[in-house]
Amino acid sequence: MIKNYRYPKVSMETAGIIRERWTEGESINSLCKRYELQRNSVKGILKGTTYNKYGEYSNLMQDKKAITLF
Repeated sequence: MIKNYRYPKVSMETAGIIRERWTEGESINSLCKRYELQRNSVKGILKGTTYNKYGEYSNLMQDKKAITLF
């Protein structure tokens, strides 16, 4: 039995919704408040380092920077 296991605060579906809302223009701070997460947690979801079970999500934050530069 694992004693120190913490259950995730959000589900994989919620992480997908967070990604969608951010690409639609919602700020990271408002996502933190809405889902009661820390800023680093939301940034991890957007960067694809967390809640990326099969490696299907790339770094959305980097992709958006490249788009907004041009």
